[in-house]
Amino acid sequence: MKKFSLLSRLLLIAACSVSLSGIAQAEEVYFLRGGFDVFSTGMNQMAARLRKEGINAKAASFAGWRGIADDIIRRSKTRSVSYPIIVLGHSFGGDAGPDFANYLGKHKIPVALVVGFDALSGKTLRDGASSVINFRTTTGGRYRAASGFRGRIREVSAAEFGSNHFNIEENRDLQNLALEAVRAEIRKRP
Repeated sequence: MKKFSLLSRLLLIAACSVSLSGIAQAEEVYFLRGGFDVFSTGMNQMAARLRKEGINAKAASFAGWRGIADDIIRRSKTRSVSYPIIVLGHSFGGDAGPDFANYLGKHKIPVALVVGFDALSGKTLRDGASSVINFRTTTGGRYRAASGFRGRIREVSAAEFGSNHFNIEENRDLQNLALEAVRAEIRKRP
């Protein structure tokens, strides 16, 4: 077996890190806050919890979903997108989640998981998402599958958790269920 000097080993490590610099190294988890960008503090809490675990999680306004998706599409051309891509949203953010997944799906970029917290209107999933969970109150919108949708949609009643539209994403039990679904998708990564 050939022995390498310390300098040779350091140069080899540096060369490997340079060649990997264009390749994404971690998952991409996006939390989309709802209206006025101030009421969905639970989305910020969940993103912070995942970041403490070393998971690449970001919270943003629902209004910015298209810019985030366009950035992912741009990066996909240079193979610098991380997988899995996961989107969670509350209220208007819950409406934006399926739109985000459908938009990426049109560009052949898969979204592993969409989680809604009381989306305001019923949204239809077409492409992109393989697993969908919608935590909703009695007034929240249902997610629907378009013909040809190959993913799985689960509707979960938030009533048994004592949640309403304004605190659903802050409910610790629902947060734990959502974050475990996120972790499960990340564990599937090769």
